[in-house]
Amino acid sequence: MSNHRFFLYFHTMNLFDQFYISVYQIVKKHKPKLAAKVARFYVSLIQIGLFLLLGVFFMKFCEQMKLTFLTPPNAWLLFVGISLFIVFKNWMGYNGKKCSILFSTSKRASQHSFFALLIFQFLVYGLTFVVSKAL
Repeated sequence: MSNHRFFLYFHTMNLFDQFYISVYQIVKKHKPKLAAKVARFYVSLIQIGLFLLLGVFFMKFCEQMKLTFLTPPNAWLLFVGISLFIVFKNWMGYNGKKCSILFSTSKRASQHSFFALLIFQFLVYGLTFVVSKAL
């Protein structure tokens, strides 16, 4: 009996994958060579914005609770480090095998309009600004 290798790869498409495909397909119509870079940049900005929102929320919460375990300069240093990690993760993740799998399953994916993608980006950063100004 010969060795049989069974490789099962189950990939679930998350919201960021759907955003990547939507931005890629929108930009590909106008600038095909820049489509992958712009889509990666968009997904990175969304993820960094959500992380910033979470960080600002916890900083304000800790400020209200009089907890001082993370100073603002250290928080910014941590934010920059994690932002670089997010950019690197997306650069590695949306190249190669995962990208091929995404496009093979993208026929089932819902498409987002350019307007909805733009509004979502502004909502994330707008909400971050509102939370940062909260008492």
